Amino acid sequence: MEKGIRKVYTILLVDDESTTIKLMRYMLESSKLPVQRIFEASDGKEALGIMREYGADLIITDVSMPYMTGLELCRQLSGEFKYTPSIIVSEHDKFDYVREALLCGVKDYLLKPLSKDRFLCSVRRTLEELPETVHSIGETSDRWRGLADSWVEAVLQDNRPAQETAGRKWLASLHAVPPYLCVKWHSAFHRILLQSAGAKLEREVECPLQPYRGQTGADLANWITADFKAMQHAVKLAAYTDNQRMIYNAQKYIQQHYNKEITLEELASSVGYSAPYFSYLFKLKTGISYMAYRTQLRLKRAQELLLKSDKPMPQIASEVGYNDVTSLIRAFKKELGYTPSDYRKGGLV
Repeated sequence: MEKGIRKVYTILLVDDESTTIKLMRYMLESSKLPVQRIFEASDGKEALGIMREYGADLIITDVSMPYMTGLELCRQLSGEFKYTPSIIVSEHDKFDYVREALLCGVKDYLLKPLSKDRFLCSVRRTLEELPETVHSIGETSDRWRGLADSWVEAVLQDNRPAQETAGRKWLASLHAVPPYLCVKWHSAFHRILLQSAGAKLEREVECPLQPYRGQTGADLANWITADFKAMQHAVKLAAYTDNQRMIYNAQKYIQQHYNKEITLEELASSVGYSAPYFSYLFKLKTGISYMAYRTQLRLKRAQELLLKSDKPMPQIASEVGYNDVTSLIRAFKKELGYTPSDYRKGGLV
């Protein structure tokens, strides 16, 4: 399909007659149409559940079904999944049915018994029109650029509330959009974000988009959230000078391994510097030594565990990187002026 933007499509078949479902499936699978996945539902309610869970590129539905008719389904779809086209197959040739179907935005109304050529022609034409729909949606990219600029500016200013606001706006813009379009839209938005960051920093910003392999709406939201975090890291990294970038990487490394006994030499080697020069730069940029920074992280985590868990002191000491309780107590008293027990009892700050 030269006009198609995708090589494969997902179709949802909805009919309470299993013979009709089997016939439509056979015609689709024996055709040369690039249909990768076919879902089946016996009524409108089941179809809505499938759409909300998995999504589809095209819905082909009967009219007369229990629980929710095909026309009721199409009305629901026109609001909730307005970018997903539908075709009706029915025994009813009354004008009222056809008129209501057209008012719901149905692409075609086919009469049973189905003609294979007529059926496949309708499906092919509807799938070929999908790129036009996607293209018109893509024209909103100018609005996306403004949102991207706001997000990048918030990252560079370390303004977390503004970052979260921009992220929520983006997720809200994907509401009721079919899953495959969400992935396509976010892929485009990902590129726009990197372009915006590159323009502001006057240097290329790299952050490969991880492929989407989920199935549910929650999977999709998690994928987008993870990508925002990855891009945030990439933008911050690109904004730093070489020395700043080294310190940033070192801090990230310490944050991930603060409870391990990592020597200064090992840490310096992990970022490609000699130990003396790394030690000098780290203190120059952060105001404290590597050991002091690691101690801060350990004590912060210990405080969280003391207040939010019932774990015994030896276990907490071990989890945050100390060999014994005595070492934990000594660090608390030296850095904070009180013992872990006092903190747990009184919630001292």
